[in-house]
Amino acid sequence: MGLSSSAVFTPPQAIGRFKPIRLLGRGSQSEVWLAHDPHLDRQVAIKTVSFAGADRITRTESLLKEARLASRLSHPHIIPLYDAGEHAGQPYLVFEYVEGRTLAQVLREEGPLPAARAAEITLQVLDAIASAHAQGIVHRDLKPSNILLDAQGLARVMDFGIASPIAGAGAPEGGLLGTPAYMAPEYLAGGVWDVRSDLYAVGLILYEMLTGEPAIRGVDLNEILKQAAAGISRVPSAVKPGIDERLDDIVGKALAREPAARFADALQMRQALEAYLQPAPTAALAGGARQSTLEFLLRRMRLKSDFPALSEAISTINRIAASDTDSVSQLSNAILKDFGLTNKLLKLVNSVSFYNYGGGNISTVSRVVVILGFSAVRNLAMSLVLFENLQNKTQAAQLKEEFVRVLFSGMVAREMAGKAGVRDGEEAFICAMFHHLGRMLCLFYFPEEAEAIRSRMTSQKLDEDSAAIEVLGLSFEELGMGIARTWGLPETIIRAMHKLPAGRVHKAANPTERLRVLAAFANELAAVIAEGRPETRGAEIERLSQRFGDSISLNARHLAEVVTRSLKEVTQFSGAVNGNFGNSAFARDARQWLGQPNPTTPQEEATAELADTVLNVQAGDVVHPAHPEGRGPTPEESQRALLAGLQEISNSLVNEALSLNDILRMILETMYSGMGFHRVLFCVREGRENVMQGKFGFGEGVQALARSFRFPIASMPDVFHVALEKNVDILITDIDDPKIAARIPTWYRQAVSAKTFVIFPVVVKGKPVGLIYADKPRAGDIVIPEQLLGTLKALRNQAVLAIRQTL
Repeated sequence: MGLSSSAVFTPPQAIGRFKPIRLLGRGSQSEVWLAHDPHLDRQVAIKTVSFAGADRITRTESLLKEARLASRLSHPHIIPLYDAGEHAGQPYLVFEYVEGRTLAQVLREEGPLPAARAAEITLQVLDAIASAHAQGIVHRDLKPSNILLDAQGLARVMDFGIASPIAGAGAPEGGLLGTPAYMAPEYLAGGVWDVRSDLYAVGLILYEMLTGEPAIRGVDLNEILKQAAAGISRVPSAVKPGIDERLDDIVGKALAREPAARFADALQMRQALEAYLQPAPTAALAGGARQSTLEFLLRRMRLKSDFPALSEAISTINRIAASDTDSVSQLSNAILKDFGLTNKLLKLVNSVSFYNYGGGNISTVSRVVVILGFSAVRNLAMSLVLFENLQNKTQAAQLKEEFVRVLFSGMVAREMAGKAGVRDGEEAFICAMFHHLGRMLCLFYFPEEAEAIRSRMTSQKLDEDSAAIEVLGLSFEELGMGIARTWGLPETIIRAMHKLPAGRVHKAANPTERLRVLAAFANELAAVIAEGRPETRGAEIERLSQRFGDSISLNARHLAEVVTRSLKEVTQFSGAVNGNFGNSAFARDARQWLGQPNPTTPQEEATAELADTVLNVQAGDVVHPAHPEGRGPTPEESQRALLAGLQEISNSLVNEALSLNDILRMILETMYSGMGFHRVLFCVREGRENVMQGKFGFGEGVQALARSFRFPIASMPDVFHVALEKNVDILITDIDDPKIAARIPTWYRQAVSAKTFVIFPVVVKGKPVGLIYADKPRAGDIVIPEQLLGTLKALRNQAVLAIRQTL
């Protein structure tokens, strides 16, 4: 059974001196190509514009004149215009090529953005246009599809191709230019456009990021123009309740119908957004209200470029954990979006510390979830995310020590769970790890305040809480619990952050209290180790026994074993994150506390670290590929990953009692990560209605794709029905190729934006029961050599076998 394919889309041989490679996108009058510049040997993006009509020459001259203006722009948040010219009578513009997604794509796939993230992107856009305005240039076509978010998540404004000089900015030659839904009322009324018109467009973009929908929506051009001319009267919170009224005010001012009522310039609007994110400290702290202080500190943290990403990652994991529907697929998908997190997790799970759980040869996150359980994977992922984000060159050593200490506490709590009457060791692990979240975040985000707190503790003999309240306005505990609530952490974790009173701890009365007691014990043990000496170990253990003895059964021998095992697990964890925790000051203190020798030379340290982090020989090379942004796997990398997944799935089918959904997830994940597909989706035949319906998969926006991926199983002359009826695998290289365009069904074009896809039908006993679909955004991006095709077919056949076993 061969792989059918549409013809590969052939780009034009040349555009000027540039050699087109593939089509990146199309508009009503334009095409954007990825191309090679042979003179400078670099990739560029070329926008070709097709003008028609009697004024074609005039409009071409106007565009090229405006391009000369835009070529002067140079700013980190602007995609520069390199060149412009004419080819075959039509103009073209040459831009820097940047990998990423447009803001329009992000909003379409993910919905509204968190307010802080929306404000952050807006600040970057304002910086870009402020630079252009300072050079006397307005953009005139600001919209989400003209804002690119690059691999680092930074906003890059593009397409200054219709920019014009501010002086006398009015109707361009050839009529109005731009996108009607983002045009300012004065431009529609009289062709007048200046810096405040650009700010009007920025206001519309901020509105759309906050609400997830455009401010202006119409069924046709006339309705859009009518709404745009009338202006916007509703505020974002009227569409999405809960949006801060200060953001409503900022958006409302930017969208004032009269230009004079808007922000005077980009700097003024920027200052308003900064004031929202970072109010004056005196206003926040006046009256000593804890809540206003917490909000003030949160806004300061949001100004750090990494905090929104950290918050989003942990919030996503916890939102999935609270879901009642298909949470395993969602968690796996959330982890797989981050190649670095995926590889660290697989490396950790394949280490010797997880060997008894089936570690050593695991190549898919889906199987990790099956073997370790949902809670364990969630907690490991949160730990890895926390460590990955809390790194700072200035406080690197201090942060590393703090993380080693809290990680050790988590390991101790997991080891001691049974002794403390806690049934879920993984829950104990994460409660102990997050017990001192406030202190850890303060050290990273407020280093000067953290130093001031330490200084007051020393000079004024204050306890940590009193010193933190004097410096921050609230305790570390209050800071940690407040942030935990914004992240959506479970209440059990938040309650476990609450300190226990001094003196003997009474027997815990319920599971939540047992978790709190165990988290406190693990962290107090870590503090004892960091501050103690071998000769005082007996007295310290006795003190801990007296304090926690009603809830936790303790003896010196067992505690030493727990510390030894926990320390080894911390060191093995460091192998996954390249952290060298085994040589941390805390690890050395722990070995000293246990009476064990510490390495004395660099060679001994390296040898000890290697011995502690050695991986099982079967997993010496974790095969899950992690590729730099913008580069997919090579055929060799793909084949290794696919074969490893195939072997793992085969073993699971023979040796493990896994559910059908578990096996199918493993198959899809192997295809997704091994081939570097954008999305992979499994569809199931629903017999009563005789339709094929998307169920689950991996990739950006796959849940929305699954809901819209639905078509009747009837004899139709399109590629999906051919694949199912003929039981043939089909690769469509370009859905717009004239030879195949008529065979692409309307429902697909309406629901899916991908230009290339592959179909693997799942046929059991001659009847189609399912379908594996995989895609990439750009035409020509999927190439499947014969060897890879054979492995992909084998994976599909494993799905057939798994389904057969359930019949």
